[in-house]
Amino acid sequence: MKKFTLAVLSCLLIVAFVFSAADPSETILIKNGTIVSGVGNPIPKADLLIENGKISKIGTDLSVPAGAKVIDASGKYVFPGLVAMMTAVGVTGYPGAGNDMDETGISTPHMDPYDAINPEDECIDVTRIEGVTTVQTVSGSRSVINGKSVVLHLAGNLVVEMVAKRYVAQIINIGAKEQNKYPSTQPGIMAYLRAKFDAAREYAKKQTQKAEKGNDQNKTKEDFVKRDLELEALIPVVTGKVPVIFITTNEVTIRNALDLIQEYDLKSIIRAQSGILKYADRIAQEKIPVIWAGTTGIPQRWEPHDLNYHTAAVLAEKGILFAFDPGGWGPGNRNVRNLTEPAAISVAHGLAKEEALKAITINPAKILGIADEVGSLEVGKTANVVIWTGCPLQGRSRVEAVFIKGESIPLTSFQTRLYDKYKKIVSDRINKK
Repeated sequence: MKKFTLAVLSCLLIVAFVFSAADPSETILIKNGTIVSGVGNPIPKADLLIENGKISKIGTDLSVPAGAKVIDASGKYVFPGLVAMMTAVGVTGYPGAGNDMDETGISTPHMDPYDAINPEDECIDVTRIEGVTTVQTVSGSRSVINGKSVVLHLAGNLVVEMVAKRYVAQIINIGAKEQNKYPSTQPGIMAYLRAKFDAAREYAKKQTQKAEKGNDQNKTKEDFVKRDLELEALIPVVTGKVPVIFITTNEVTIRNALDLIQEYDLKSIIRAQSGILKYADRIAQEKIPVIWAGTTGIPQRWEPHDLNYHTAAVLAEKGILFAFDPGGWGPGNRNVRNLTEPAAISVAHGLAKEEALKAITINPAKILGIADEVGSLEVGKTANVVIWTGCPLQGRSRVEAVFIKGESIPLTSFQTRLYDKYKKIVSDRINKK
């Protein structure tokens, strides 16, 4: 009986721990900071109240609730947590673990990154202490048809606690030519994608007919559709329920992506690293969101040296909804902490500061369909809040505090631990001399 009682108590303690971790109950009042909400003018010497993981009040001279933790942000700036797109945070492994990024195969739309998310991935700590609180993690980017993607808040002991949106977009790399096998050319990729989309439409049609017949005893052999996980995964794409992120590499692949979007009436997003301005007017007219990843890329030899630097300014001028991708390591990168760099460079080349900040906060939230939860500081939204010493676009600005779902995040990572370790070693050697 005692053993049974102890087992029950142990289970209750575990459940209590999980739910307390998933639903932070701490009340936090940030006082006297400059609130930069992202949806209006900055509010100087303002307060922000966090309760039950949500932003409950924003204003001046807010009263301190009983038991609240008060943080003085005088002289500091309070921003929404940054939102990063097309990352590999959580699936690239950690020391001693494997890499779950890219699956082998030309077409793997049924791969779900949720199945590989590791809450202990050290990349999470490195990313969030630089102000990035929400990321889109993709399942592959090197194949023609890659896997799904998921949106994560970068806090939680279990992956279920981290998920903001489970199936946010399908990833297709329209420039991923195969080596020495089909499809190894752009016409081959287009033919391959059309064949897959047509097959998915036909599969969806047969599945619908099967459902309509139900338990009809007069079914023929053709009425029994063998389950195909690949085509099943593409049904939400060809029916317009889930957007496709087309990874493009130049103006040819952008044109081909636009043609497929029009031909199949796809709900789509274009990730571009060059050539986007040639189709900016068409993209603006068709209201297609853009992930701009080419700011720090090297222009072609016939292009102006600063073309990529001012591309974001042109996108904003044309009214295109766009977000920044830090680029560098390509889609699915781990170096997400550099998200502010392309935004800052673009401001130096004509982009308004307000538009640059939107492109790393509310704009990616809108593109991912989570703007009702994150991307700005508004009452009722998830409390992903960052206190900075200055504007995030300024190189001297530093993160002072990070809150994700109302939980205070320690500003440590394996990088800071290594820094402290070797700083002490060097300091001890100097002192001995």
